[in-house]
Amino acid sequence: YTAVLGMKVAMFDVSDVANPKEMFKEVIGDRGTESPLLYDHHALLFDKSRNLLSFPVTVTQFQNGQKPTDENAWPVPVFQGAYVYDFSLAGISLRGKISHYSADEYLKSGDTWYPSGKDIERIVRIGESLYTISPNQVQSHGEKDVKLQGSAGI
Repeated sequence: YTAVLGMKVAMFDVSDVANPKEMFKEVIGDRGTESPLLYDHHALLFDKSRNLLSFPVTVTQFQNGQKPTDENAWPVPVFQGAYVYDFSLAGISLRGKISHYSADEYLKSGDTWYPSGKDIERIVRIGESLYTISPNQVQSHGEKDVKLQGSAGI
């Protein structure tokens, strides 16, 4: 039995190219978690000088104690938006999450995720702000605290 079990973010020490070593990793979500980053490198925001790493992601998770090995288990969508990380040689830590959806919209989505115009596709940094872009909206958030500064419909 094999299955994709979430999305992995990892850093490797490749100073010895013949013997790379995984320095640290983080697994996001469960089976069904996906990101435009998995097929398009433009979806990644990385700024080494600011220890900043961010990308859009749709996260699914198993509910009620289900496990990937349970025959009829299937994870449900719990988040769509951008994960923003502090990223350095010391490790990775989640700085915050950004979504264009409200908590009520997540509740109404049920067990299946159907992308809509609010799915974040890109994150860019301008000055001290992060801008998240979906087909219907642009939001600006503080780079350090990831708090909403403003939004506009497209």
